[in-house]
Amino acid sequence: MNMCPSWRWLAITWGAAAIGLSPVEGVADDAGSSGDSPYEVVETTLAWKELDVGFPAPLGSEETFGVRTSGPTGALTLEEAVRWAEARDPGLAALRLEVAAVEAEASGVDVRPNPELGIELENFAGSGGASGLGGADATVSLSQAFELGGKRSKRKALGDHESNLARWEYTLARNDRAAETKVAFVAVMAAQEQLQLAEDLVLVAEEMLASISRRVKAGSSSPIEESRARVELEITKVDLEEARRELASARTRLASNWNGATFDLSFDAVGSLDVYEETPTLDELLARLDTSPAFVRWDAESERRRAGLALERAMARPDLTIGSGIRYSADGDDVSLLVGVGLPLSVFDRNRGASVAAERRIERVATERAMERNQAATELAQLHHDLIANQNEARAIRVRALPEAETAFAAARDAYLRGAMRLTDVLDIERLLFELRSRYVAVAAAYHTSYAEIQRRLGTPVNGNLESSGGRGPAQDGMGGSR
Repeated sequence: MNMCPSWRWLAITWGAAAIGLSPVEGVADDAGSSGDSPYEVVETTLAWKELDVGFPAPLGSEETFGVRTSGPTGALTLEEAVRWAEARDPGLAALRLEVAAVEAEASGVDVRPNPELGIELENFAGSGGASGLGGADATVSLSQAFELGGKRSKRKALGDHESNLARWEYTLARNDRAAETKVAFVAVMAAQEQLQLAEDLVLVAEEMLASISRRVKAGSSSPIEESRARVELEITKVDLEEARRELASARTRLASNWNGATFDLSFDAVGSLDVYEETPTLDELLARLDTSPAFVRWDAESERRRAGLALERAMARPDLTIGSGIRYSADGDDVSLLVGVGLPLSVFDRNRGASVAAERRIERVATERAMERNQAATELAQLHHDLIANQNEARAIRVRALPEAETAFAAARDAYLRGAMRLTDVLDIERLLFELRSRYVAVAAAYHTSYAEIQRRLGTPVNGNLESSGGRGPAQDGMGGSR
């Protein structure tokens, strides 16, 4: 068999490609999977995708998570504020990109190893007959590694759990942003109410001054009382300016949730600060703690660790390598086939250390979850205590104190105009009335703030009827409630 060198090499290369190895069906990829163990991989029953927690769409074509030129104006509801925060917050945008990155990584972890092409030359560049390439022996081979122990399926399972965990991390961050937005929204509503009270107080002070001025002109009151009324009016105007500054500051804090503190802040928070008549019990709240996103996230972390342990145990199984090729021998100008099988011997490295480390990390997750569970239960109990205390105080002010104060102020003003009461007594009652109204606004705001913090920890809307959104993430319910 005689060939010129160029045709010889072409025949060798073509022959190697013709017998190139592809995955052999007889070698099962999942062969040798580990048996039962206390750390067996468990499929998640609360997959994040089942919760239908989608990524919010951008609000407007100018969305860049950098410099923006617009923001909400006019009437702004809580739901709209939360939507602005979710769509415009750079932190959430970064987490959305991270989720996409983790999913991209997970999509490629179950591919098979690449085949390996080998070319080997022997007996050349020597002396005598081996001084050139004419007497060289050449081998072209193609080999393929076959993973045993179910490594591919276990990598895929680990990648899926890592993607699931990344989504839960995003859900928790989204819940936090929604809760922070609601707290800031409540603060704006309270500041608006306080501003309205300050404006009302200025009007009352102006009316009192006008009445006293008429009495002074009629000779029924002393000019000192008129001076006192003017001082009270100036004090109320100072309080009015402070209320305006507080509202501007509250709006800035709210807008910072969607990275819009430099926007036009001419929006009004629309809603009600009324206190709900019914409040869930602490036991009802604690019963929902284990199904909250924070603890489902811990379950996802545990499943990820178990999947990691299963992969580490599979890594202890050596992989099988099968190869074949064509060998050309210059001595006799012969061509022959060759086949080889390789299997590492697990004599020294059995991946034992990595497996033990994975087991310890599973135990650590359980310990950390229990620790966070205790802390969350304590925080939930304190928030529930504050919720009940604010609810009772708001009811007492609204039902008993405010009606009495309003009646007393109306009677005192009439009595003063008849000359039956001193001005100082009337002003004291007036001040008490507006302090009660201001106190009610502050207590109602604290009540809704506690509700927002409870929703942050449970990840679902909480109201008097204990309605739930099924763990879909941040609360976007209204602020209203029955008196």
